[in-house]
Amino acid sequence: MTKWAYFMTLFVGAAVCVWLIVLNAQTATESSSAALELERSQKAATDLKEQIRKAESHEGSTNRKIERLEQEVSALTEQRNSDRQVIRDLWNMVLNNTRAKVGSVPIERQAIARAPQQVVQEADQQQPVEYDGEMVKKIISAGGGLEAAVRRIVTSDAIASTLETHNEQPLYWAAAATLAHDPEAALAYLEEAAGLYPDSKVVLSSLVEAKIAQGSIDDSLAAHIDEMKKADPANALADCYAAYSQFESGDIEGALQSVSQAGAKDRFADDRMDLLMARYDYFLDGGATEGMAIGLSAFDLPLSHMGMLRDIGKQAMTQADALATAGQHDEALQIAQNVSNIGGSLSSSGRFIVYDRVGMALQKSALQQQRQIYEGRGDTGQIEKIDVQLQAIDERSSMIDVMAQTFGGVMQNMTEQDLADYVDGTVLNGEFSTLQAMPEIAEALAQAQQAQENQMGQTPPP
Repeated sequence: MTKWAYFMTLFVGAAVCVWLIVLNAQTATESSSAALELERSQKAATDLKEQIRKAESHEGSTNRKIERLEQEVSALTEQRNSDRQVIRDLWNMVLNNTRAKVGSVPIERQAIARAPQQVVQEADQQQPVEYDGEMVKKIISAGGGLEAAVRRIVTSDAIASTLETHNEQPLYWAAAATLAHDPEAALAYLEEAAGLYPDSKVVLSSLVEAKIAQGSIDDSLAAHIDEMKKADPANALADCYAAYSQFESGDIEGALQSVSQAGAKDRFADDRMDLLMARYDYFLDGGATEGMAIGLSAFDLPLSHMGMLRDIGKQAMTQADALATAGQHDEALQIAQNVSNIGGSLSSSGRFIVYDRVGMALQKSALQQQRQIYEGRGDTGQIEKIDVQLQAIDERSSMIDVMAQTFGGVMQNMTEQDLADYVDGTVLNGEFSTLQAMPEIAEALAQAQQAQENQMGQTPPP
């Protein structure tokens, strides 16, 4: 028992020791965990303080930036106000007709005759000039004619303003060139437009026409004409330009080949109606009334290429006559036929009677050349056919003469609405039909017809 009690005592003592060791270990672990937690808390507090310090520093930097930006805005505002004051001063100089230079305006500005507010009020009260029929008549009667009226309405600044609105439309570049105050400015518009819109038919044709008008018969002109042919291969206009430039440069064979190519096409398109409508916008923007805008746009429309076509016909027929004299009748007949075809296409494609006049002149000269050759051959059948065609041309030409003579008097009494209706009719139906429908012209045509019949009745038969 004593021995058993001794062992039990040892066991209990050992158990107590083990418990104390475990308890001490747990206490040490908990103490260590608490220490670590405390250390983390202190580090977090330190980090938080650092973040707060940085935030305060960033806020200070932001505030400084805001202050700097506010100072810059204030400076810009002050500069803008200063600029506005300079503009007011300059506007006063203009109104007072002074000759002060821009750079001579001091910072300490002198007192002006009128306050800026008064200048602005007076400027607002000024109404833009309206160019109606009476105003245009006064400008024309004062000297300078129609050109003076056009330049008065469509100034260089007005052209630039309208073109800025329509600068993505090639047609308006070409129209600007027709209204430019000098050939150099017109060519500048077209060359810039050609760079922006190299495939535009109206720009290409206008550029070629402008270069021909200035006598610039060179390789660049030939290149532009080739581009015209590619852009509109069915149009005879490019071939006519080519023929003219080749005649001018002495390339007779090439010119006759171009005449042949033009004669093989039954379409002659020069975009003049489209140009007319674009020019209408320029006149409107310049202050013209609607009636005067459409009228001036039509009556001042450039048609210089009509003279070029006459020259082509003359030079081609000179070559035909030389060939006929040399006995090369078939070649001469073919050239004459090509010229006649060009004249027919021109007459049928145009909207204005000037197209009829030029077209009929080409046809008549070609038919007369052919008739002369057929007379030499004794070909009465061909002579009769040609005589019928020549008679039809003469009758239509006589009608146009009566129309033109009568229209001069009619036009003097036309109102703006009459003028607008006339141009509208020309655009829709052609000038010949529009003139024919006017009562005064219809009466004049009837009287001319009656006079012709009376004359034929009095003429004894051969």
